[in-house]
Amino acid sequence: MDELYTPRLLAVGQALQEALAWRRPLEIVNGKGRPAGVLMPLWDDGQAVQMIFTKRSSELPQHAGQVSFPGGMSERGDRDLAHTALRETHEEIGVPMDQIKVLSRLDQLQTITGFVVTPFLGLVASGATFQVNPVEVDRLLLAPLAKVLDRNNYRQMEVDWDGMKFSQMALPHDGDVIWGATFRMLQNFVESLGGRVEAIIAAAGAGRAQKEVDRAGGLVY
Repeated sequence: MDELYTPRLLAVGQALQEALAWRRPLEIVNGKGRPAGVLMPLWDDGQAVQMIFTKRSSELPQHAGQVSFPGGMSERGDRDLAHTALRETHEEIGVPMDQIKVLSRLDQLQTITGFVVTPFLGLVASGATFQVNPVEVDRLLLAPLAKVLDRNNYRQMEVDWDGMKFSQMALPHDGDVIWGATFRMLQNFVESLGGRVEAIIAAAGAGRAQKEVDRAGGLVY
């Protein structure tokens, strides 16, 4: 299966696994909320390792228009929350489950909208075809892993949630803002890497900041 991934992506994946091996992911004990699984996907675009986000449709009842990771609520038939994350990724952005290599489970978190979210870090095959589901996703947003891991890029920003404006830490990226639960997952991820962040940033490369897959029909890489 490793032949599906570029040597750079595999090297970054191995470095991440080694960095995360020392700690046990945080679990929400007795948390009140619906269980959900999300994937934090990493993909090599030929120039650098990118982290894939989705710009959610403005028509969705939850987190409409926000930048998020692919994922959703656990459903009957899901073997576990990792399966939930992979199934939802396939449904939202078209990547088959067998073209994703799960590296690690990360810290759970509880959202103010009533979910207990379990994130999983994973690698997406270099030959994967992205096809967004326009019912759920407006477009894809790709950010270099090197940028995501660099806390110097985090800013105190004003964000809008259901017409209410408030200030919080966020990651701006090419006109979009990564904030809320998605940003908290990023913060937890970076903190869990300890002193290995700089080495992983160097291994990930520094290619293009972003590509988009539009609503109309997707873009094949």
